[in-house]
Amino acid sequence: MEESQRTDRPRVPVKALYRCHQSLMKLKHSQRTSSHVTLYDLLGKDETGLSKAFAYVLANNRNALFAFLRFLGINARNATAKFRAVSIETERNRDEGRTDIEICHPTSFHVIVECKVHKGKILHQRKQYLSCFRDVPCRVMCFITQDRDTNKQKHDGIIMRHLSWMDVLDVFEGARLQTNVMVRQFMMYATRTYKMKTQREVLVQDLSNPKELERYLQYSVYRRDVTFGSPLYFAPYFTRNVDQAIGEGIRYLSRVLGVLTMKPCDIEEYRTELEAFAERPEQVEKWTQGVSQGDWAHEKGEYTFYFLDEPVELPTPLAKERSIKKGRGKNWIAGMIPKNRCVTFAEMVHRMTTAS
Repeated sequence: MEESQRTDRPRVPVKALYRCHQSLMKLKHSQRTSSHVTLYDLLGKDETGLSKAFAYVLANNRNALFAFLRFLGINARNATAKFRAVSIETERNRDEGRTDIEICHPTSFHVIVECKVHKGKILHQRKQYLSCFRDVPCRVMCFITQDRDTNKQKHDGIIMRHLSWMDVLDVFEGARLQTNVMVRQFMMYATRTYKMKTQREVLVQDLSNPKELERYLQYSVYRRDVTFGSPLYFAPYFTRNVDQAIGEGIRYLSRVLGVLTMKPCDIEEYRTELEAFAERPEQVEKWTQGVSQGDWAHEKGEYTFYFLDEPVELPTPLAKERSIKKGRGKNWIAGMIPKNRCVTFAEMVHRMTTAS
């Protein structure tokens, strides 16, 4: 080929090719009547996509908006007239820079939200937009990052709030908003796409159902009702009515490699995600069998599945706090274990040390 023929072709930067490659996704699999991909998934995997998805939910679900405002400390009544007066903007260009989200009521509050994902850190933006606020009674500068940030500040009457994306998902779940399709899809998108980090270190839940016991012990999969958030470890508590050969208590600790919320019959459509979770090729097939084994594959409802590493057996089973004194089970477990009960890894180590 002559040199002129080569140079006449438009040149595509390597980075652009990479972005094109990354944007490819399989929208529909054969033999399926619909796609498992949501509209949120089409926004991509950067902080702009996540902030726009979040703003869209706030702009279209009144309960989501006011739940978020209450969490920020804004005492705004959830009423139609109040909601109608609120404006929500994304990527507003100002002299100081471009804000991610702005939520404003003309006489009550003004919130500026800056969003970060992955390892994005808030540096100069802590004070960058302080001059942008309207003269209203309640002004909040909110930073949402992937990591927990306990830094609390206040500048010239402007409240500074530092949240993690897990805080946002906890707010929506606490308000029972996951029953709304739009909100639930956003929560799934945020959790799955950004692999949110969280301070939930060890999830402890009762495990007594024989099918779920088999799923955990043989396939390293734990199934539960739809929930959000990803603990680092899962520790099943075998109840008294479980297999007598196992006995009561926490006997195993499993590392959580990935979490998906889906219908069991759709497991094959999430093979790409499973491959990303897996540390060994054989784990994908094992997990797939664990989800689709027997009658489980035909269940039509959505569940949250934890895909686990091989369980590590503890030297001594860990039991619940048995005392009846006030405050029993603090930092640990006692009585009926509540949904989403998490303990720190340090507490697990302490209990293992004292039990041996």
